Amino acid sequence: MMTGLGFALALAALFSANNPETVQALLVRFGWPLQFVGYAMHGVTALIIGVILFYLANVIRIVKPGVMGRGNAVGLVTGAIAAIAFSQMDERHLQTGLQYAGFDSPADVLTFAQAKTSDFANIDWTSVVAVSSSPK
Repeated sequence: MMTGLGFALALAALFSANNPETVQALLVRFGWPLQFVGYAMHGVTALIIGVILFYLANVIRIVKPGVMGRGNAVGLVTGAIAAIAFSQMDERHLQTGLQYAGFDSPADVLTFAQAKTSDFANIDWTSVVAVSSSPK
């Protein structure tokens, strides 16, 4: 389970880092207001840095003797290594795998995931407004 989580987390970070225009287009397509897309992209950048630090901490956790949960750390790092190898594959192989799974592009996978999770949390991002607690 931890290997799958490590794979998914690293693959999402790699996709976001390699395709920022696609991430912006997906945010707009899913209803993010245009004035907040820049803030969201800064957040994505911060999350990518956080993921890198997370994996570095897990590598340290693996090599440090006497630490609890080393098996979980090994699974996370193994998943990240698999995601890096997966992202370096030839485009033809990736497209064949997506078609085998029933998708036309990686964006369709995100669309599918967003549709499945909309049952859990229905948030109308167009109604979100920035507020400040400081007096004007």
